[in-house]
Amino acid sequence: MLKLLTRYLFVGLANTLLTASLVLILTYIGLGVYSANALGYAAGIILSFILNSRFTFSTEVNTYRLIKFFITCLACYIVNIMALRISIHLMPDEKYLSQLLGMALYTASGFVLNKLWVMK
Repeated sequence: MLKLLTRYLFVGLANTLLTASLVLILTYIGLGVYSANALGYAAGIILSFILNSRFTFSTEVNTYRLIKFFITCLACYIVNIMALRISIHLMPDEKYLSQLLGMALYTASGFVLNKLWVMK
C-alpha cells in the first residue's frame, strides 16, 4: 500500500509540474488566462490518468477507466471545495491552512477512489 501511495504522490508531482509549466508558458505566449488554465489542467489530468494507470496501478489504459477517472477528478474537486468552505467558515483567518486541508483531502479521496473504483 505504501508503494502505491508513494507512486500516486510522485504522479501528482509530475502532474503539477506539467500543469503549472504549461499554464505559465501558454500565458506568457499570449493565450488568455482561462484558456491557458483549461489547457494546462486538461494536459495534467491526461498525464495523471496515463501515469496512474500504467505506473501506479499497473492497469490497462482504456476509455471506460478514463471516464471513471474524470468522474473521480470532479468528485475530488467537490470534496476539496467543501473542505475549503467548511474550514474557512470555522477558521476565517487560516486561508492557507484551509487550502492545504482541501488539497490533502483531494489527494486522499483521489487515491482511494482510483484504487477501489477507477483502476480496479
